[in-house]
Formats: sequence, C-alpha cells, structure tokens
Amino acid sequence: MKLLAAIIALLALAVTPALAADYETTEKTPLVELHLRAPAGAMAIASLKQQILALYTSDADQAKTDAKEDKDGNPSFHPYSIDTTWRVTFENESVISLSAEIIADAGGAHPNQGFATIVWDKKAGRAVPIEALFAPDQVKPALQAIADAAAKAWTRIYTQRAGQKPGPDTDLATAGIGADPEKLKTYALIYAKGQTSANGILLLFGAGEVWPNVLGDFRLAVPAGVFAKYLAPRWKQVFIAG
Repeated sequence: MKLLAAIIALLALAVTPALAADYETTEKTPLVELHLRAPAGAMAIASLKQQILALYTSDADQAKTDAKEDKDGNPSFHPYSIDTTWRVTFENESVISLSAEIIADAGGAHPNQGFATIVWDKKAGRAVPIEALFAPDQVKPALQAIADAAAKAWTRIYTQRAGQKPGPDTDLATAGIGADPEKLKTYALIYAKGQTSANGILLLFGAGEVWPNVLGDFRLAVPAGVFAKYLAPRWKQVFIAG
C-alpha cells in the first residue's frame, strides 16, 4: 500500500501543472518556443544544474535545427515548441531523484511526450546510472529481476487500457523492457509519504517513445523488495523493502 500511495502521489504531480515553478526560463523565436521549469533545490546544486541545462540545451538545439529545415519552403509552418518540467521524486541528505516530462510539438498530428530522469549522488557529485545501484557481480540478476517485474506491470496496464490481455501479436513489453541498462535508464526513486527512504523505482516511457502512441505513456513501479538483495552497501542505506 505504501508503494501504491507513492505512485498515486507521483502521478498526481505528473498531471498537475506547476503553479509557480522555482526556476524558469523561456525562449521564443520565429522557429521555436521553449520553456523549462525546475525545482530551486535541484538548481542550487551547481553540477546538477549544469546537467539539467545541458539536457535542455540539447533538446533545444535539435528543435531549432529541425524547425529551420521544416520552415524552408513550408508556408504553413508553425514554430516548434518544447515544454520541459522537472520535479523531485525523492530526496534525502545524500541523494536527489528527479523526473522530467517533456512535451514537444513539431506540428504533427499530436504532440510528442517523453521523460528524462536524473538520480543524483550529492556526495559524489554525479548522476547514478541504474546499474551503479548494485554490487558489480549482482548487476545482471538485479536488472533481470527489475525487467521481469516491469514487464508484468506493463502487461497489467495494457490489459486495463485495452480490456484484454496482450496476445502474441500485441505483447510488446520486450520492445522497451529488458535486462539492459539502456532499456531501464529512465528510472526515478520513489517513496511513501512520511518515509525517509526510497521504497522502489519508477520506470518512465513516454507515449510513442517505444510503443504505439495510442497506448499512452507507461509508468512502471518496481518495489524495492524486487531488487533489494542485489543493492550495493551504499544504496542499501537509501532503500527500504516496500
């Protein structure tokens, strides 16, 4: 129930626009309209701020390049837009976990949605890839356990949305989920209200990023109990078995 409460709280944040972003920057040109929002606490960490801005700049530069190519010879061109909103999903004295929802409109049939995440080790001053949570000889079984749990969560969500279980032609979980750091890289830490330790992770996949856009986005919760035994000592202090 604690994990469910954490998921509900995080999803509520994800669908509720920030009333007053702590840090904001906006850029408008004939080619693009760009907007970034991020928590002040995260932006107060200089090296973390640098990474957030680097990700934003990368997206912005790509949008500008694509928009320029599209505008040439296109009388119905409309400026591209990217709206990026970062939120804190967990924080203690040594770690801060952030997720970003990115809405990009390039004039297609519908805007594109994506996610980005950063789990930041405050003491080391760097981002933590998912495989770094585990002892070196435990990475493979840990990622397999996470992938298995995530695939089951994907199937549950698909079944709820489609009204039926995925069949041989529609079982697309493995298209985006696997025991591979690249497939599991967009992860954030989550926790239950009132707790000071993380009790699981959330894997985020934007609509259309991996699976058909019509399926929507996927936010797959994996309780810490799935992978706790594989954690490196440093990270056992951060998680509790949810």
